[in-house]
Amino acid sequence: MSRRRGAVVAAAVAVLALTNLLVIAGISSVADGAQVAALRVETARAFYAAEAGAVVGVKSVTSGWELPSEGSSFAVGASASVEFTDLPGADGVGTLGVEGRSGFGRRRLSLELQ
Repeated sequence: MSRRRGAVVAAAVAVLALTNLLVIAGISSVADGAQVAALRVETARAFYAAEAGAVVGVKSVTSGWELPSEGSSFAVGASASVEFTDLPGADGVGTLGVEGRSGFGRRRLSLELQ
């Protein structure tokens, strides 16, 4: 009888160990999914920040305002920023490059102005 109890205890320990491994694997995949989702959010914010920078650049050219200097940046909201990486010539013709950033997310836009 005690051998059966020993076998039952060993089987129960093996089942619990296997269950723990499955739970740990499930938690790991959920954590990875959460990190991917957070990066997607940051990337979307970076894109919208880059789009805002492009709007500022195009509005500056079409309104005759002074363009921001190359390398200058400004904040967009609490967690994103925009940097002007390339500017058109004084006549407003050329490439306007902007980079939006939010956390680890980065998005670059390049517009050809004519």
